Amino acid sequence: MTTPIKICRGCTRPIISLLNPSQTLISSTRAAKNPRGLQSKFARTNHRTFTTTKTRAAISKQSPSRVTAGGPKPPDAPSSIPSGTPLLSYAQKLAVKTSPTTLYEAAPQKVFLFSSYTAGLFCLGAAAVNVWVNVYNLPDGIHPAVPVAFGAVGMVIAAFGTRFALMPAGAIRSIKILPARSLRATRVAQQTAIPVQLEIEARSSLPFPGLPLKRIQVDPYDVVMKAPMYNRKAAPSEYEKMLMRREQEAQRKKDREYEMNHLMTAPFRHGGQAISILFSNIRRGLTGEGFAPVTIKGVKYKLDITSAYALEEGRALDRIVKIEQDPAIARLAAQRKQ
Repeated sequence: MTTPIKICRGCTRPIISLLNPSQTLISSTRAAKNPRGLQSKFARTNHRTFTTTKTRAAISKQSPSRVTAGGPKPPDAPSSIPSGTPLLSYAQKLAVKTSPTTLYEAAPQKVFLFSSYTAGLFCLGAAAVNVWVNVYNLPDGIHPAVPVAFGAVGMVIAAFGTRFALMPAGAIRSIKILPARSLRATRVAQQTAIPVQLEIEARSSLPFPGLPLKRIQVDPYDVVMKAPMYNRKAAPSEYEKMLMRREQEAQRKKDREYEMNHLMTAPFRHGGQAISILFSNIRRGLTGEGFAPVTIKGVKYKLDITSAYALEEGRALDRIVKIEQDPAIARLAAQRKQ
């Protein structure tokens, strides 16, 4: 059976195709069973041979990428750095140097030590005198409950004296990074290309003045701080910076004028400033304020955070050692930032 087909736009002669009636019937039944939307792409492109050559080429080029994109993805490589470990790359850069790098160094604490040991010695002496006079050498005719009361008072005073004497115990004097060439690598340090170790100088835990400082060599993982040393405040805006600069200049000019107009009373003012600093150090010796807790190999120590030198304002130490946030200390730091 011959069926004429209309001339297409790309040809100049009519096209005549010979169709088999049986094949035509089979193809029509297949088309009825399979809707047009479910036919394969190959069948749809064959019906438009003269108008979809570019489309077929594009489809054939895109097919490998589709198969590749739909294939199974390789599993992600496990991370080799644990999440809770501190950064050692910065510490390794400091360990390359030929001399020890000072991360932290406390200021001279002569007044603090003097006030602590003096208060402790005074309280212990008062407790001893009280017990000797009012407990063991009572006159005749005193009620038996009197020496018991004086003995309890003596024990309380001795406890206060012991606490004052133990105030400087465990205070860290300095923290340094030792050069990698001058130390013997431990098991943890051998795992890294450049071994890193810290040398910590701290006071003894015994309440006796004059004892030599003990030196501890530890890995950065063994030093745990309860809060970071560097507490960054919110950066002021340009307008706030300008106002602060103007206030500082005005205050400096005002202080200079007052100093020049009151030269006779200048020694008394300077003496008052020195006395205030002295009493603040004495208060620290009695109350223990201005210290941050630090744990080194499970032993508790403390850092002076009021008058001490810290590399990069404490950021270097924060990047090297491990920090476990204490909720109470974090709350106080947030209040200080505000």
